[in-house]
Amino acid sequence: MDKSLNNLQRIERESIREVLRQALEKHTDILFAYLHGSFVTGNSFRDIDVAVYLEVPPEFVLEYELQMEAELIGAIERYIIDVKVLNIAPLSFRYNVIKDGIILFAKNDDAMTDFQEATITPYMDFLPYYNMYIKETLGVEV
Repeated sequence: MDKSLNNLQRIERESIREVLRQALEKHTDILFAYLHGSFVTGNSFRDIDVAVYLEVPPEFVLEYELQMEAELIGAIERYIIDVKVLNIAPLSFRYNVIKDGIILFAKNDDAMTDFQEATITPYMDFLPYYNMYIKETLGVEV
């Protein structure tokens, strides 16, 4: 796998997005999935970031993520894929996926809405304290 920066036209990105959607949607344990990171937000990217929300998180999350990455790399072939399970991800990561990501699919809209609410509300409650901490420790206005 090449770790250099990649540039793709919109049509090529949409094609990759569709391949990922089809591959992930086959998994009955995945309730919804996001595409996020530089593949979505930038012109250039090194890898393709995918976040999945599972009906029940597996006992060994890292093993699940690595197996899913291998499967998706097999489907896409040319690009590095990074998969994260949203169920156990840190609050700030979950918020950024929601804010900047693209929903690949949602099998359960209620579960996705509950996840979004359970992420955004605490994040917004926590944000002023985080900003104050950054200002006091680093002397930087956020």
